[in-house]
Amino acid sequence: MDDAGPRFVPPSRDEWRFVLILSIVALTLTCIPYALGAALSTEDRAFGGFVYAVEDCYSYLAKMRQGAEGAWLFHIAYTPEPHPGTLFFPFHMLLGKVAALLPGADLTRRMVWVYHGARVTLGLMLLISVYRFLAACTDRVAVRRIAWLIVTCGGGLGWLLVALGQPGWLGSMPLDFILPEGFTFLVLYAFPHIALARSLLLWGILFLLRAWKQCATSEVSSPHHASRITHHVLRIRDLKWSTLAGLLWLAMGLIVPFYVAVAWAVMGAAWVALALRERRVPWQAGLLAAEAGLISAPIVIYSAWVFVTDPVYATWAAQNQILSPHPLHYLAAYGIPLTLAALAARDAWRAERLGWLALAWVAVVPALVYLPFNLQRRLVEGMQVPLGLLAALGILNIKWKGSRARVVPGVLVAGLSLTNVMLVAGNCLLLQHQPAPIYRDAGEVVTLDWLSEQVEPDSVVLAAYETGNYLPARVGARAFVGHGPESIRADEKKALVTRFFDSKTENGWRRQLLAQYDVDYVLWGPAERRLGDLDASQAAYLRQIYDKDGYAVFEVNR
Repeated sequence: MDDAGPRFVPPSRDEWRFVLILSIVALTLTCIPYALGAALSTEDRAFGGFVYAVEDCYSYLAKMRQGAEGAWLFHIAYTPEPHPGTLFFPFHMLLGKVAALLPGADLTRRMVWVYHGARVTLGLMLLISVYRFLAACTDRVAVRRIAWLIVTCGGGLGWLLVALGQPGWLGSMPLDFILPEGFTFLVLYAFPHIALARSLLLWGILFLLRAWKQCATSEVSSPHHASRITHHVLRIRDLKWSTLAGLLWLAMGLIVPFYVAVAWAVMGAAWVALALRERRVPWQAGLLAAEAGLISAPIVIYSAWVFVTDPVYATWAAQNQILSPHPLHYLAAYGIPLTLAALAARDAWRAERLGWLALAWVAVVPALVYLPFNLQRRLVEGMQVPLGLLAALGILNIKWKGSRARVVPGVLVAGLSLTNVMLVAGNCLLLQHQPAPIYRDAGEVVTLDWLSEQVEPDSVVLAAYETGNYLPARVGARAFVGHGPESIRADEKKALVTRFFDSKTENGWRRQLLAQYDVDYVLWGPAERRLGDLDASQAAYLRQIYDKDGYAVFEVNR
């Protein structure tokens, strides 16, 4: 590896001070909507703890509750169909176990605090990891800093599409509003598990590159007549770093399994780039990468086996469609940094320490995001890091005159941050109205807490979709429907719930539905009344066991 020539220059104290101070600023900004949301809670409207991707975040609380209540294997909390426990979502279940150790009567509130504590802590870890990765890629401090700012704060032109009245342009919302894999600020805003997974991805790449570097150094420094013992000692030293890379990616796979495939694709592209640069086949580097891949493979194989062999998980996978939008959306999201990166491509390939790796990573992403895979657009994971590096190189390659050399990079970073400013400001303004599902009725919270004391872990509760989404966050039971991907045939179940609460529906049909899905309880509140005018208290097959503040709970008579 000819990039191994220049000696790595680690970040200085001033650099780490820069990273720490601005990381605190960025993370503080992400906390403002949550603090405001809690401050605006009233006796009648309780803040649920989240302002972004609320439906998914409630599902994370549901997974945390399973861990808090003693489970080690994950069960889907949003569907009544029987299915086996799996090793999915151990991150959230461990967070739940941490919440269970904290003092306080309200477990859900403790889980929210632990979630946000992890969000801030792991967000800081991610920002430090990103800077360390960038430092390995370039010795130039200015490039490191600008690239880090682009990664931390940068978005795309989503703000412009919204300002032009085109939030659904070409059938999709702008990617910089909805794709945390593509934009680090969204990770800091709401997703601690992605923050940890991305940190593991980056460190795994660095460790494998270190194995490659030592391998190349050994080939250069060892004469052809070196003894076999020395040769094998050198290879064992190389294996240490590739093994660590594989273990980190294995841990990453326990958090998000398909990120392992992203790591494989990135390092496969890097290996091809290395071969092109050195004009030879780097067999030892390939073997080290293969070893890391084999170590991380079991979680990918296990996940594929579960989603293929079990009908419930297979249906979940089939309906969990997160496909790539029109290619123009990617240009809107990344067009500016891609243009800047093009200005630095030649120098990055020839001279920059790991510029060739950044080029290889960015180059493989277009193929990844249009693979025949149900989570296409999420395969962009981490690409903002190498793209930010190349964009920073491009900015500094332009010969700015006078004070423009300092002003222009700041203006570009600020311009790329406008989507995130719009997102945070918009969320803060929205909170003034205490909207659902961000806020929950106090009567609903009291009802669910009461129900939590009555149910068994495998109990099934039938309620409206809106209620069902929040129910497993507060109740250790399963919702009949409540989450798009995790509720098996969610649209069909929504229709079944609507028909159930319609007074014109025959009681025989309702009985059959309750028996078919082993429903134990029916919750009847404002959301359910909006679906129909059924008077559940008159149903002979339901026994009312709770009635307060406009909410009632009925136990199904078997």
